[in-house]
Amino acid sequence: MPLTTSSLRRAVLPGLACVVLLSGCATNNPCSVNTEYLAARDRPKLQLPEGVTGSERLSAGTTMNIPSAAPDAARLDPAPQCLDQPPPYAAMKKTAAAPSSSAEETVKVWAAAWANGKPDQVAAFYSPQFESQAQGGAAAHIAGVKERVANGGSPDAQLEQLKAVDTASGRKVITFVQHFGDKSYEKELTLVPDPQGWRIVAERTLREF
Repeated sequence: MPLTTSSLRRAVLPGLACVVLLSGCATNNPCSVNTEYLAARDRPKLQLPEGVTGSERLSAGTTMNIPSAAPDAARLDPAPQCLDQPPPYAAMKKTAAAPSSSAEETVKVWAAAWANGKPDQVAAFYSPQFESQAQGGAAAHIAGVKERVANGGSPDAQLEQLKAVDTASGRKVITFVQHFGDKSYEKELTLVPDPQGWRIVAERTLREF
């Protein structure tokens, strides 16, 4: 059958339509263009800090750059200095968890530290002006207290019959009963105000029962 113009049109036009449709799919991106991403390619590269050169990862064929040692490696700048006095927070830590607001509260914290077996904390409640008539003076008395706290029996944390009396000199005299198992002691502590709270300047046992 000879091909006519109409028959050629019927055969070619559907194919051309398919080609046009396929080319449209290939050229038109259905996704929106991310302009920020495209612009990021024009941003400058990461800059190294001044004085730092590239390592072997940044520059192929080079060796790792190791800074040279200081002229005097043993010298520290600034030079370290010893503290003549400990900083305030260290002194606070040695005395108690927090300064007590009253002499009575100080004695209660002192008794709790003893009950928990903390000799250094107990000793920190004694003033540098502690007075003792016993042999060896204040140092021996406080050393004996630390020994009893560390190695002796633990008293009850709760004190009984606690009473406070003000003196004309601004001191406070605290009396109380402290229990050690089946033994009890009536004691007297004299305290003076201190920048960190109240401190013990005298101690004596009134009776044992």
